[in-house]
Amino acid sequence: MKIQITKNIIGTANELGSQSKMYVEGMVFTAVAEWEKKLAQQFMDAGCAKEIKTVAPTETKKVRARTKTGHFKSDDPSTPDINEAWEIETK
Repeated sequence: MKIQITKNIIGTANELGSQSKMYVEGMVFTAVAEWEKKLAQQFMDAGCAKEIKTVAPTETKKVRARTKTGHFKSDDPSTPDINEAWEIETK
């Protein structure tokens, strides 16, 4: 879970809670351990943080472009910035 601190807040800095730390506005905090996730949830409940949603990237790869009959397409030399012989395939 990733959160962004929206207001300065003091919170625990370790699993035991024996140390504290100032979490400053704008800071991005990645909660991995269970105690970090609880801390992040407390910050959000207090209105001092918001969760940052991440979108998983889709897998893409380049494949040779084909015509309707299945033959490879060739690159058009009149369009140097576009390579028509290759396409992006997403999964």
